[in-house]
Amino acid sequence: MKQSKGIAVLAKGVASCPAQATAYGQCIASSYKDVQKDMCQKEFVAFKSCVQQVLKKKW
Repeated sequence: MKQSKGIAVLAKGVASCPAQATAYGQCIASSYKDVQKDMCQKEFVAFKSCVQQVLKKKW
């Protein structure tokens, strides 16, 4: 049951950052056939920071 709660909390964080999630998703989608490490790092860091700020947790 604890895992479901964690997923729900993460989903809340993701839903609270639509602009950052969209930017990251568009970056990945634009080059999904040629994915490389750190290719969308700027977008990912912005998305991760937003989710962490909403959830008040760091990982």
